[in-house]
Amino acid sequence: MTVSSLHCVSFDPPLVSVALAKESRKAATILESGRFHARVLRSGEEDLARGEKDSGKDGMVDMECVIAAKHEAGDHHLILARVEEVGISSGCPLIYWRRGLHGCRPQYDFVAARERFEEFLAAWVGGTLPKKEWTHASHVAIGAFYAVRYPGEAFEKTKQGIIRYNEAVGTENSATSGYHETLTRFWANVLAKFAIGFTDAWETAREAVERFGEERDLHHLYYSFDVVRSTEARRSWVPPDLDGQY
Repeated sequence: MTVSSLHCVSFDPPLVSVALAKESRKAATILESGRFHARVLRSGEEDLARGEKDSGKDGMVDMECVIAAKHEAGDHHLILARVEEVGISSGCPLIYWRRGLHGCRPQYDFVAARERFEEFLAAWVGGTLPKKEWTHASHVAIGAFYAVRYPGEAFEKTKQGIIRYNEAVGTENSATSGYHETLTRFWANVLAKFAIGFTDAWETAREAVERFGEERDLHHLYYSFDVVRSTEARRSWVPPDLDGQY
């Protein structure tokens, strides 16, 4: 059964919602079973959305869900479900818009060419990069580049660079804003593992942005919601409190 949207309702506990037509026989079967497997399709899997045979490959995201509540919503049932297991794979999502299926692939100009990335890096180091261009994706690029260029020193160089850049653009590094020790170290660890086997720092940055450029909420898989929001986490390293290895 293909649905056009599946919504995240809560991180803790992990809940999603989906609307199922009341007249659908497949929806009736799902409601009777009390659980379902949800698979987020990636670009290139249009045939699966149209009901073709499953390829057997992992979805971009796979979730085992148990129905927690059902609400009447016009000609649909609004289903609230608890996510018991989740698996994440690579790829970019397949989007349903105007009755058509479209691949969604973000474009990152600052890693599109080696020369362009060198210009971006120089501007960031020099504190002249426009504040709006210092995004999660650009943080990933810097961290991955340093992981190859300065193995063993990448975290410290990224940390000092962020603090210096914040000061240059007027962002206060305090207990409530600016530099965040736990998130910076978390991403340094993620990117250090990703960079294993790479030798070209720019290629590493480009590949890392392709993989993690829109994964700004990845830490929610390893940290309870309030942990990274704490002053302690911003000032010093706090290990993940949820199960999982990154």
